[in-house]
Amino acid sequence: MESEQLLDILGNQNRRKILQLLASRPCYMSEIAERLAVGAKAVLGHLEILEKAGLVESNVDEQRRKYFHISDNLRMEVFVSPHSYEVETSTMTVTLVHEYHTSTVSATEDLKSLYCGIQEQLVRKREIMQEYQHVQSIIAELTDSYMDVIEQVTDDRVEAEILYVLMKSPLNKRELSMHLEIPEYVIEAYIEQMVLKDLIKEDINRYSIN
Repeated sequence: MESEQLLDILGNQNRRKILQLLASRPCYMSEIAERLAVGAKAVLGHLEILEKAGLVESNVDEQRRKYFHISDNLRMEVFVSPHSYEVETSTMTVTLVHEYHTSTVSATEDLKSLYCGIQEQLVRKREIMQEYQHVQSIIAELTDSYMDVIEQVTDDRVEAEILYVLMKSPLNKRELSMHLEIPEYVIEAYIEQMVLKDLIKEDINRYSIN
């Protein structure tokens, strides 16, 4: 599913609450309705949307009662700056390698070991995020400079938008048209001018910064 569609789905407060509840444990629909103080019909509607989006899955227990749980590990990142709006999603596959034991003593040791492992990884995550934020700040500074240069070499807003989009990846005319929401025949006229001005180049029906 597209990132923008996921944002629309998660824009609903009750859906976010459902995911928050299911993140702690699987639940029956009646449990969700009771915890959220929302009608069963409304909860069912939200669950259907979440299930269709692939965020939630359902199973049937021994009494043939349906319960719901989070389907996968999903990360969504929204980056907004004066010159950029990006939404990225990624799923993470988890391979469980730890063996659990049956005795109480071993289970206690397992609990301590897992807790320490989680804390170590949380520290590592914070360190990585700090480095990531540093890299993002450098990208933002370079993008600001890039946009300043774009204003100097382009004649109008459309040319500037085309150059900005092509900075990220080569695209064909149709992809540019869809991305910028500008008719393809208009894009084609601009492309011809920009190729002549040596701003962009064509390679197998795709255009990139020259």
